[in-house]
Amino acid sequence: MMKSMLATCSLLVVVAVSSLPVHAQTSPSKPAPTEKPAQTEKPAQTEKPASPEKPAPGASPAPATAPQAKISPDELKKFAVATKQLLTIVNDAEGQMVQAVQKQGLSETRFNEIFQSKKNPTAKPATQITPKEEESYKQAVSQLTQIQEAARAKMDKAVQAQGLQMERFNQIFVAVQNDPQLRQEVRKMIQN
Repeated sequence: MMKSMLATCSLLVVVAVSSLPVHAQTSPSKPAPTEKPAQTEKPAQTEKPASPEKPAPGASPAPATAPQAKISPDELKKFAVATKQLLTIVNDAEGQMVQAVQKQGLSETRFNEIFQSKKNPTAKPATQITPKEEESYKQAVSQLTQIQEAARAKMDKAVQAQGLQMERFNQIFVAVQNDPQLRQEVRKMIQN
């Protein structure tokens, strides 16, 4: 649920971690919580979007057909370190999101029902939304938006702290996504 919202925060983690334990998460630039579908189950990678074609945090997607410059061992290492940091940021933010919803007196399931009914008016929740639930939902969405914004800023900083520009980070991401050998190298680096 909140995780899918956050899935729009990190991005690369999905690719680089596509086969890591259930701790890998990724999310590219994220839309407002009221625009993202909520999920209660985590995908194989702890809730990162299953579409590894998403761009890095705060960046636009790199075209898959763009010419790929050679990736130096140093760049690959920086990419892996940044990815590992993104995983931590995403996992922390997910925990904060769950707590924010629960703090408002809503279960993840109920939050998702309300979310889906707001997203699709023909999708009626199992039970009528009470005024108290409506207010709790609005407050939770506000908190989730703040958590997402803070996570996105941290992710941007983590990538840049490794000396990578977002454009280059996205290029490496696409290359890792499309090259099983590179992907395996990044996984090894992340696990160590």
